[in-house]
Amino acid sequence: MNNQIPNISHSSVLSEYCSKKRRCIAFILIIFTNLLVTTVLLVALASIKPCFFMKCHSKASGCINRSLFKGQCICDSRTAGNGRTVCDGCGITYLRRDARIIGGIDAIQYSWPFAVLIRQHYKTILTLNDRSHLVSASWMCGGTLINHKTILTAVCYHIFDYTTFAVPILSNEYYPTIESTLEVSIGLYDRRKTTQRRIAKVLQVILHPYYNERHLLNDIAILKLEDYLRPSPTIQFACLPYLLSEINTTGIAVGFGDTVPGANQGSSVLKQTHLTIYPNEFCNHVSPSTKKNWNTQLCCGDLNGERDTCQGDSGGGLYTQRNLSNILHYSVDGIVSYGERCASPMKPGIYTRVSNYIDWIQENSDFDTIDS
Repeated sequence: MNNQIPNISHSSVLSEYCSKKRRCIAFILIIFTNLLVTTVLLVALASIKPCFFMKCHSKASGCINRSLFKGQCICDSRTAGNGRTVCDGCGITYLRRDARIIGGIDAIQYSWPFAVLIRQHYKTILTLNDRSHLVSASWMCGGTLINHKTILTAVCYHIFDYTTFAVPILSNEYYPTIESTLEVSIGLYDRRKTTQRRIAKVLQVILHPYYNERHLLNDIAILKLEDYLRPSPTIQFACLPYLLSEINTTGIAVGFGDTVPGANQGSSVLKQTHLTIYPNEFCNHVSPSTKKNWNTQLCCGDLNGERDTCQGDSGGGLYTQRNLSNILHYSVDGIVSYGERCASPMKPGIYTRVSNYIDWIQENSDFDTIDS
């Protein structure tokens, strides 16, 4: 029996091979195109809606799409943190006290664990009448710790007066950066007891971009800290006010400022005093040449002139209690800005209205990592 070998031409084999190869290449191209389109769509989505790809903390209230590829998780109103890895309780004090500066009383030790003292030391060479003088100065402001690495305060870190001259705070051979002039004391009650305090270094000073030096509008600043501060009975964070401050609400101002007008010495121990948030018109006659914006400012004080904040209290907080889920939390409703003389009858003080700056504060108080 003869075996017959099929007569298959080389051209038909080559044609079949090329046909299979073309189908394979087309399949690969389809897969590649789909992957490319999917990647482009995901990149576009990540740039426009970065929150879609972010995992927020269980206590975060949501996520804000800030800019291209940048989303920010936001802790809820009862917590403070970066919204991603940490949201710790805010507005908490571990000492129950009768929460009752000028006309104020000594605070109970550690009763305001989110109030901080900020000191600025500066020296520079100043030329007057063709003679060089080494001048130095130091002064203090208050501030409020609002999360593990952020302090909320006023703009009091850019200028000081020497005789009749206003000296700008600039980096020089003594202080390489503005941040290096600042020293923050956390958990401080008595300034005379240096072992009591924890000193935190300032990484960055952020002034509000629309701060108006002439009229002290948008008088608000943020200090970003190098250290990561963990909450404890002596270190806590104030809550941010997500509601408008109501008229006739009583707030508590806290600080180390003068207890006698013009003393320029400050208080050795932390002071606190009750102040009332008044209708805006009660402050129209306070420094009348200074423009006011009641969307961004509060009128607060004591019309009898018995209680007030004073020099050295600027930047400190005005705290009110809010009921959040049946628990009382302190929020920082105001920041001490300026006034016309301390504790003068019918002359309340002007405070920065924190609730107007929530978005700016959140955006600039974010932090990426938790240090050990």
